[in-house]
Amino acid sequence: MPAVGPSIPKTTFTKAWPQVLAMAEQYPDREAVVAPGGRMTYHEMTGRIYQHQRGLESLGLRAGDRVAAMLGNDWPYLVLYWAVLASGMTFVPLNTKLARPEVADITTDAEPQLIVTDDALIAQLPEDYQGQRMALSQFHRHLQDAASDPVDPSAVQADDVALILYTSGTTGHPKGVMLSHANIAYQFYQSTSTLIGIAPGDRVVSLYPVFHSAQHVFLQAPLTVGATAVVDEFSPKRVHQLLKDERVTVFFGVPAMYHILLQDPAFRAENFPDLRILTYGASLMPVETIQTIQRRFPKAPIKNLYGQTENSPAISGLDGDYALTKPGSVGRPLPGMTIAIFGDDDKEAPPGVVGEVVTQGVNLMKGYYKNPEATADAIQNGWYHSGDLGYMDNEGFLYIIDRKKDMIIRGGQNIYPAEVENVLYQHPDVVECAVIGVPHHIYGEEVAAVVVKKAGSPVDGESLRLFAKDRIASYKLPVQYRFVDELPHNASGKILKRDLRAMARDGVL
Repeated sequence: MPAVGPSIPKTTFTKAWPQVLAMAEQYPDREAVVAPGGRMTYHEMTGRIYQHQRGLESLGLRAGDRVAAMLGNDWPYLVLYWAVLASGMTFVPLNTKLARPEVADITTDAEPQLIVTDDALIAQLPEDYQGQRMALSQFHRHLQDAASDPVDPSAVQADDVALILYTSGTTGHPKGVMLSHANIAYQFYQSTSTLIGIAPGDRVVSLYPVFHSAQHVFLQAPLTVGATAVVDEFSPKRVHQLLKDERVTVFFGVPAMYHILLQDPAFRAENFPDLRILTYGASLMPVETIQTIQRRFPKAPIKNLYGQTENSPAISGLDGDYALTKPGSVGRPLPGMTIAIFGDDDKEAPPGVVGEVVTQGVNLMKGYYKNPEATADAIQNGWYHSGDLGYMDNEGFLYIIDRKKDMIIRGGQNIYPAEVENVLYQHPDVVECAVIGVPHHIYGEEVAAVVVKKAGSPVDGESLRLFAKDRIASYKLPVQYRFVDELPHNASGKILKRDLRAMARDGVL
């Protein structure tokens, strides 16, 4: 039987902006946001959101238009997010680490009417972009003349597209995941109830890139219950002081962050008395690491989250009570979600049998933007096919044993080999190549390229790195290059990456 999460209460909000307004009325003087660029109360934040809405209107934008943002971890991202959603427009976050050709792929597909970017990132935008684009300083100068009176959000419908989040597919081409207002509102509810338990008065830190879909668990959700969002970038040298000074109560990190923080013996409960919940996601955490965390923070439960961007993103959670009794599990379904394991015949597999993880429920995307073929391939008979391999135990706990076919997860960031391979294939001396993930003690995985080069070519790893560095984001660049005479193939000519990964583990490559 599929594992079914608790039902969603009928009183749960399906549009988040009115809920944020309610918190602003209830807690006007409470800090809503703490960020490198400053602090603001709920009253101040809503005033800035109104001003942003009026500023967008004065640029000619209307409900249904798309606004892209390439902004770093600071309050302008958060305020623009809410202004766009409350105006019935669609928000398109852009990864700040993407190279110009990658940004061009997304903007060509999304066709945003406006792009707002940090001043230092303006050069990453495509030169031939036809819409409006504004550096953040220019955008803020424009807002100085905008009014700050409330805008009526009643025209926004729960099923309207709120965001388009781009996630690269295995073909190397980006796909725009369309999330509705209801999708993210349900995720907010889950984050503040069974998933994390974020409560009014909590101070929730966001140290991962804000454009990531995890924003709906830790960045935006706190504002729907009267908590404080503490926004910054992850820095091992600064995180201790930040947790202390801002009295952070809820911490989220990918396993790589925990590995780094645990190198310092001062990362323990007595130095952070306010920290009451520890959470992690994006990749599996070794049991030994969980044990170390629990020894350091014996009274703080550590919770594991699992999901995909297509599911807003979280679909399951492992409560701290099960961290050691269910090692390797990613928990049970969240309210409103159903999870099953399908075999190759698309029939449900019994408990303990490995198959593909499939999901359905309130978090599931509306589809891929302008890509009905990819949508039909991903969602079949109402079930979203994740591509992840896993199994369910007799109590409905989900276990993931392998990730989407060949995807690499480096420190919580998804890297699709086809993207990197497409760049390497542009080099005239590369005959064939395959990109795989290899184990790394901090990031979990690093990127490695196995290359067949033209006979007699002098090309080496450094020359390929220099060739690729301006064509793709730096975190996707291979850190290892292996040159071979030929790659392993199956009978149909497909490169056998599983063989390459095994060879790398065995030290043959």
